[in-house]
Order: sequence, then structure tokens, then C-alpha cells
Amino acid sequence: MNNIKIKKASGVIEDFSSRKLLDSLIRSGTDRDQAGEILEKITSEISPYMSTKRIYRLAQKYLRQFNRATGLRYSLKRGLMRLGPSGYPFEKYFGEIMRQYGYHVDVGIILEGKCVKHEIDVFAANDREVVSVECKYRNNAENAPDVKVAMYVHSRFQDLRPVMKARYPDRTFTGWLVTNTRFTSDAIQYAECMGLRMKSWRYPDGNSLEKMIESKKLYPVTVLSTLNSYQIRKLIDHRIILMKQLAQMDERDIRRLLSITGNKAAELKHQANELCFCE
Repeated sequence: MNNIKIKKASGVIEDFSSRKLLDSLIRSGTDRDQAGEILEKITSEISPYMSTKRIYRLAQKYLRQFNRATGLRYSLKRGLMRLGPSGYPFEKYFGEIMRQYGYHVDVGIILEGKCVKHEIDVFAANDREVVSVECKYRNNAENAPDVKVAMYVHSRFQDLRPVMKARYPDRTFTGWLVTNTRFTSDAIQYAECMGLRMKSWRYPDGNSLEKMIESKKLYPVTVLSTLNSYQIRKLIDHRIILMKQLAQMDERDIRRLLSITGNKAAELKHQANELCFCE
């Protein structure tokens, strides 16, 4: 398919890239042959100026026809968007990611800096380092955190640094800025110049947010499109935010918590097991 235009979530018009779509299908866990078949099906349905959201839904549909777990993995970006409408579920989710990486974690605490107090979204510590995390949840891709956000967050970390160094003299202190979408190019340029660590969708290469998630299969329960917002909130309120935590629940507890049938609870548990290979 040559020179067909598609529309990104930001409204930008760009050329459709079959290579980018193929790569994303392979990253979801599909083998190359299956990915090629799915690509052919999708490209046959793409029309000029189709939205990337619509293309994503086509990919998700065909992935699920081949393999349901692979389809769920492809739903990760959308699942991160569903960690709203406030930013607090995303903060709890990233705190759980850090906990799974061996950190002791506190979410939503107040720390005294050299000059003023700061509300910290996620505070994580292990034997080697102490990490203060500022989480910026966005419910659409157009509102990417920009350089002003990076500068503000960096200044807060600089105020915390001398206090943290005094309190934890045997550990390094780092500040992280994390978003569920992407950063603007000037935010990245500033962060790389100033040494501010940032994580987002596809950034940095090899150690991005989705890489942290995929390497330990830390998928949020929001990848399940069959869950409504009330059920998601009930799970998160009961500290069930990862699919692997859902997989560890008893079917009867799932049924009672979400007010669903036994068959539905069994299906949710099976999907969770299938995705994180817990069975």
C-alpha cells in the first residue's frame, strides 16, 4: 500500500507505514508469519485518512482471532489510557510496577525539601537507590507533557536532593518523570541535557514504560475491555491492579467483588492466567 495517508490521535496526517504496523504486531508476541497475515487483513481495510485508533482496533480484532493473550498485550496502550479519569490509579499502578522490581514503595506522601514541602506520587527505595517519581497521567495523546512540566519537576527534585542525600547517605537519589503517553521533543531534549530520568511509551529506547511492563508481564487489569469503569475501580480499591494479581484470586472472590456470574469470573481468571502465564 503506497502513499496512503492516515490520521494520528494528535490530528497530524502522515503516510501509513506497513513496517511500523508489522513491528508493533510482532512486539505484541505474534510470530512473524501470523503478523504478516494480520497485516494483509488490516491493509485491505485501510482507507485514506483512517484514524490510527481505527487501525489499532482492526489489529486488536485480528490478533484476538489468532491468539487472545496476544490481543490483550496489544491492548496495553489503551489499557494505560483507562487508568483514569484522575491520575491516582496510574500512580498506584506505577507504584506496583516499582514494587515488582524489588523496591519498597509508598504512594502519595509528603516529603520535606530544602526549601518547601513536596507531594510525591511514588517514593521507591531499595538497598542501592532512592527514587522520587512524578507521574503525569494523560487521557489523550495530544496533551503530552512538555518542557515546562520537565523543568518544574526537575526543580522539585533538586530541592529534595540535599535532604535525601543526608537521609540516605549510602544510596543514590534519582528523580523520575513518568507518563502513560509520550513526551514532547523539547521535554526529552531538556531531560537529556539536565540528567532528568523520564519514562514514557517508547522512551527511552530499550528501557521504556512498556518494556518495564512487558519484561515482567505487569499488565494492568484495564487491558480487559470486558471490565467497565465501576469494576476497574472496585479492583483497584482492593489493591488488584495487575493481571497477575487477578489471576491469583479465587473465582468466588472475583464473582463477589465484581458482582458477576461464576462463568464470567472463571473467564476473567482464565484470561489473566493466559496473559501472564500464571497457570
